[in-house]
Amino acid sequence: MIPVANSFRTRFQGPRIFVAALAAVVSLSVSARASTTIADGGFESAAGGTEVFAGSSIDGGSWNVISGEVYVDNGDPYVFAGNNSVNLTVFNPDVNNSLQQTLTTTVGGAYTVSFWADAASPNIFSVTENGVVLTGSPTSIADNGFPGTTNSSLFVDYSGKFIATSTTTNLTFTADGEPGLGTSGDPSVVIDNVSILATPEPGSIGLMLTGMAGLGLLAARKRLGRPAFAS
Repeated sequence: MIPVANSFRTRFQGPRIFVAALAAVVSLSVSARASTTIADGGFESAAGGTEVFAGSSIDGGSWNVISGEVYVDNGDPYVFAGNNSVNLTVFNPDVNNSLQQTLTTTVGGAYTVSFWADAASPNIFSVTENGVVLTGSPTSIADNGFPGTTNSSLFVDYSGKFIATSTTTNLTFTADGEPGLGTSGDPSVVIDNVSILATPEPGSIGLMLTGMAGLGLLAARKRLGRPAFAS
């Protein structure tokens, strides 16, 4: 006969282990995401209709122009959403114009950067983190132009990925409008609605799936009326 104390312990051992395992999986899921945010991703804190030169910020510190000059556009034809966008090349084509924000990142964390963009000329474009081009990011922005009073449907959703190698990451957008073609026409290369998503790495996903499988086994044993672990 099983002593009463041992029977009581066996009956409640399973739920305690289940709760502990669930907490561990939740903790793992949280730690697998190397969270960060982009400040002023839509450039709404910047003063619209402003030309900003290298060495200055467009919005008081979040986004900084590090080469050339950019224009904070607030005209409807050049804005994807909200009131503002950033035109990287309209007043300074044929040279590199760069806009940068410094992010707090987790070493080894996986990140996906997304943004919307449109252009009205051939162009050279890059998105880099600490000088390294993001995987999958565009080398030019589609030349769909700005023919109407609103052109949101002509903007394209682009993205790129990186693995952080430092606790601080300089995210930089650079464009050269109409390379080698002079300054005739509209050399605009416009970006808007920049965002970042931290994603679990493949190894972390595997660990989470293993943990979830373990939880499923515990639940199955509980339904069958068996102790979580045989004594």
